[in-house]
Amino acid sequence: MKLRWPDITIAGIHLAHMNLRQRIAGTILALVTAAGLILVIATLLANRHLEQDVTYDLLSEELSHFQQRLHQDPGIEPVHSAQLNIYRSRDLSELPTPIARYAPGRYGPVRINSRYLRVLVRDTEFGRLYITYDITTQLNYQRIVALILSIGLIITLVLTAWLAYTLSGRLVDPIKQLASRLNDIDPGERHLRISQDFYGNELEPIASSVDTFLERLDGFVEREQSFTATASHELRTPLAVIQGAVELLKDQHEGRPHSQKALSRIQRAVREMADFTDALLLLSREEREVGSSKALCELNNLIPRIVDDQQITSAQQILQLQVTTDPPVRVAAPDSMVTMVVSNVIRNALQHSEGQPVQCVLKGSEFSVTNHGQIEAQQLEHIFKRGYTTRNGGHGMGLYLAKRICDRYGWTINVTNQPDRVDAHISFMPHA
Repeated sequence: MKLRWPDITIAGIHLAHMNLRQRIAGTILALVTAAGLILVIATLLANRHLEQDVTYDLLSEELSHFQQRLHQDPGIEPVHSAQLNIYRSRDLSELPTPIARYAPGRYGPVRINSRYLRVLVRDTEFGRLYITYDITTQLNYQRIVALILSIGLIITLVLTAWLAYTLSGRLVDPIKQLASRLNDIDPGERHLRISQDFYGNELEPIASSVDTFLERLDGFVEREQSFTATASHELRTPLAVIQGAVELLKDQHEGRPHSQKALSRIQRAVREMADFTDALLLLSREEREVGSSKALCELNNLIPRIVDDQQITSAQQILQLQVTTDPPVRVAAPDSMVTMVVSNVIRNALQHSEGQPVQCVLKGSEFSVTNHGQIEAQQLEHIFKRGYTTRNGGHGMGLYLAKRICDRYGWTINVTNQPDRVDAHISFMPHA
């Protein structure tokens, strides 16, 4: 089940778009804000209801007391004071119009000018009685209380925001330390463990899991390196035997052009296989520095030979080369690496050329191959992925290896669609 962050927005910013520290601080602030608003609103509502109930009890009691006095003395005058006033139906001329409109049994507020009154109306054997109570002062007090509560809430939210951001920083610091520690791990360093750096920390279980993964990774890398070294050694031995046998056969068949041509092709295939073995071995090492290779490759001399070799193996297709490089360009890489990249790109272009000529251009450190046709946009997105192929019977390894080698040496390679053609472009990094 996928966990999602709560759908909360603070100050127009969605929590899902914040970093972890902001999310923690924002969530705390949102909870405190909600709790504060609920508390303030509940306090004001409770105070208002309390004032209404107390005032109603007061007015009801005063009316009952006045009725008792009327029983004793029907001619007694109603009570009139600064806050409390009682009116009889015979005194309607003195009764303000908003009060006179109240029906019997009704209780509620009335505003007269700048004063606020509570009114209670009751029918008795002495006629209709009206009683009012001035609550202006109480309302002013309520406004003051509401203002104080609002100011207190604002101050509380400011302090909460500061504390939440400070505390969230302390909570996130261990995670940042773990992320920084993982980021500093050198892929070439073996037998590295990090759990001791987080001993007693809440992230210790995660660090221990990382150590478990690193331990498994060490075992995998060691097995892979052992296999690669063994396979390289085992392959070089028969290749050396084949190479020696071919040289011996060439000496024995000297003067026979057809035999020499066939033997030269065998010799070239053996050399390519040896280069391919060296390329795989080099890629498996993942050396630290891109320019660590001491070998220098001269593009002006190597690329024409690669094009000639590809033309020989694809005699039925037309492969054209244009070289406009002066002075010669050298790159810090073995010939086998450049050969692997260029050969795979040219071979891929020949396979998709639909019988049309394939154009190769070397200009400085830029090499491009153009062939007739188009590649679907969806295929272009995956063309450098391992195992992905654009033709039936392909293995999807050629362009993948070319991309791996380019990434290894800091070169760039891309394939783009142009009107009625496909362009593959390689940008080598010249040696200073």
